[in-house]
Amino acid sequence: MEIAAALLLGALQGLTEFLPVSSSGHLALARSLLSAGALSSPGILFEVVVHLGTLAAALAYLRREVAALARSLLPRAAGPAGDAARDHRRLAWLLLVAAVPAGAAGILFAGPARSAFAGPEVASLGLLATGAVLLGSRRLVARDRTPGDGAAPATAPEDAAPKSAGDALRIGLAQAAAILPGVSRSGMTIVAGRMRGMTGDAAARFSFLLSAPVIAGAAVVEGASAFSGGAPAGAGAPGTWALELALGFAAAFVFGSAALRWVFRWLARERFHQFGWYCLSLGGIGVGLSGA
Repeated sequence: MEIAAALLLGALQGLTEFLPVSSSGHLALARSLLSAGALSSPGILFEVVVHLGTLAAALAYLRREVAALARSLLPRAAGPAGDAARDHRRLAWLLLVAAVPAGAAGILFAGPARSAFAGPEVASLGLLATGAVLLGSRRLVARDRTPGDGAAPATAPEDAAPKSAGDALRIGLAQAAAILPGVSRSGMTIVAGRMRGMTGDAAARFSFLLSAPVIAGAAVVEGASAFSGGAPAGAGAPGTWALELALGFAAAFVFGSAALRWVFRWLARERFHQFGWYCLSLGGIGVGLSGA
């Protein structure tokens, strides 16, 4: 892999992890193009590193919510008391409920899905499905909109939480569907949250809080796979290899941070569904190239 490819794929991961356009679909199409061209496929270890870059972006952007959740989980004697702490503990419980379907899907189906659906054809179909869902969500406009452009999400836990464990489970099931390449995790979970009566801002914050354990889990699974056979795939000369990993991480972090801000702004302006046109276009191009 080359330095230009490390920057490109890191930026691609950072943007598509949080924008509702499917990081897995983009990376599947990118790997297909790279393997057919002058550049080589990045390898599993590189995917781990760029996943960690997007995880760092999510934790940094939602640092106030993450810190409040962590404090609420301390033993009662050492942790904060009051309604805010209780609400944060409830939010932590709902995040756990929502994480169960994706965790189960990852454990049971991640390997078969990776081998069975690795080609660009399925990723293209997944992008078409994501586009259809996003465009169909246009009517799901919440009456109460969060003030401002959404550049800094609020920290009130009751604003970010689904109304019930059942609603959280439905959002988790939507996230589990994203195990298929081309199906956007953020797109499915945000639309599911809005279908359960959450505002766009609240659904996005819950979605991105929920993404942290999913991204971390993917990094752990892929990391174990990368080192199970000795030298990690994609590794070249140590100096060049380390530089490529560092640049990929940095690009994923920078572009992931920007993507988070863009999502909140598009939601505040009620334009989130417009990403569906992009997904339909890219999916159609992918289907056309696969059949060529």
